[in-house]
Amino acid sequence: MTETVHAAETVEQFDARIGQDNMIGQWTFEPLLNSVIGGPRPLGVGYVWPWQLARQRLEEASQALGPAGVGRCNLTFQNPGIERMPKGTTHTISAGVQIMRAHEVCWSHRHSMSALRFVIEGHPEAYTAVDGEELNMEQFDLILTPRFSWHDHHNPTGQEIVWLDVLDIGLTMAVNAPFYETYGQDSQPLRPGAAESQPLRAGHWLRPAWERPRHSRLPLRYKWSDVVQVLDAYGDSPGDQYEGLALQYVNPVTGGPTMSTMDCWVQQLAPGFAGRAHRRTSSSIGFVISGHGSIEVEGKVLPFGPGDTYAVPNYAWYSLRNDSEEPVRIFSVHDIPAIQALGLFYEEPEPTLHATPAPQVPAQPLHPVYRPAAMLDGDETR
Repeated sequence: MTETVHAAETVEQFDARIGQDNMIGQWTFEPLLNSVIGGPRPLGVGYVWPWQLARQRLEEASQALGPAGVGRCNLTFQNPGIERMPKGTTHTISAGVQIMRAHEVCWSHRHSMSALRFVIEGHPEAYTAVDGEELNMEQFDLILTPRFSWHDHHNPTGQEIVWLDVLDIGLTMAVNAPFYETYGQDSQPLRPGAAESQPLRAGHWLRPAWERPRHSRLPLRYKWSDVVQVLDAYGDSPGDQYEGLALQYVNPVTGGPTMSTMDCWVQQLAPGFAGRAHRRTSSSIGFVISGHGSIEVEGKVLPFGPGDTYAVPNYAWYSLRNDSEEPVRIFSVHDIPAIQALGLFYEEPEPTLHATPAPQVPAQPLHPVYRPAAMLDGDETR
């Protein structure tokens, strides 16, 4: 090896020289490391997209595109605090609204981005086809389109269908794993009958004993009518002091998060609810189903009402309020599963996710014979 002597070379000159060799000194990262003492800066800002404005712009977009079938009429909410591409609603999640015009079919395709649809204006005859499953689109239903699932949307009615569209585009692009493919026709073939339905298997507690169950990439529809029954069953339960009554749309087979990269919740804030401020290394978006309230993000109070969509950046302090005399109901999407899978999920001022023990067995022995936790599972005693 030939040694080359560079007399009186400064660090800056050395940095410039090794830059030509596509190298960089670790010492140049010290300012970056020092800047994140105390945690990351939120990527994006808290923001609310009002429903009236979004619905108006969606109608204008439909008119600009022209006849049904010319193009998918979808508007994405871009966070004004995010400058890097792709600009999403948070740095991992892209949310927006899509309209399907009367008698329209949105052509079949698939992609590596996971997607979900929360129906805002629906109809019992409208549906999304996902991997051969016909999933009807009634108001406030949640429909999953897992990664690389064939999907196309159908509106055989004379009215418009509108939904909240949510995808993990920012996350997928960050790991450079975007894939896309069209089916080649507007519609994919549907399953021949209910006996082959995956939602029937996954969404019910009766399942074929001879089959190997699927645990992931489940094309599912969570009916709003079922969700309301569960919310009502909780009665006056306040939930926790941060998020109110927050219920997960769990994977019905595993009991885990809704999807591998995104978790969906329905939240209910009781009248007068004033949530404590907290923050997580995850980000989220919320769609207000009903009621009026506000979300405070990093000290800025953002009022919201029915149909509004809001964004909460990662590691931003936020709190929810309900100042009205009726419950506030919110559909929210969180990138928690992806952050947890990386081992980077953290909460302040305390852990809240799955931190509270479930209700214990009411009956306790009047005259104990065995130790208190005898024959109980660990998840019953924590």
